[in-house]
Amino acid sequence: MKQEPDRLSRSAEDYLECIGHLCREKGAARVNDIAQRLKVKKPSVTVAVRRLADLGLVNYQQYAPIELTARGEQYADQVIMAHSILRRFMREVAGLSRERANETACLIEHILTLEEIHQLKKKLPPLSEH
Repeated sequence: MKQEPDRLSRSAEDYLECIGHLCREKGAARVNDIAQRLKVKKPSVTVAVRRLADLGLVNYQQYAPIELTARGEQYADQVIMAHSILRRFMREVAGLSRERANETACLIEHILTLEEIHQLKKKLPPLSEH
């Protein structure tokens, strides 16, 4: 097994984030579901998932559901959390529309470090209780 790099490529993080969401929603991810969500072709998903499997982040066998390993789940959770913080920052502090805040968060989450994202989180107003 190859050693996991400090930071995955933007594309790999997007795949891991998508798999993380699907696993939370459905218990596992399937190539078709990932392709639909990311608007890519199934062969592209297969190549990306194999790379993630080589890094020990997912369990993948052809035609079987894709599951996150413990390391994969931890990494996916970090990406999902970073996206959530950035989306909220873009909405509540920068005043962007919901759609634009999500698009911007998607781009920025791959550039900033987790430490920088946590610094932005400190600038957010406390969540209101409903």
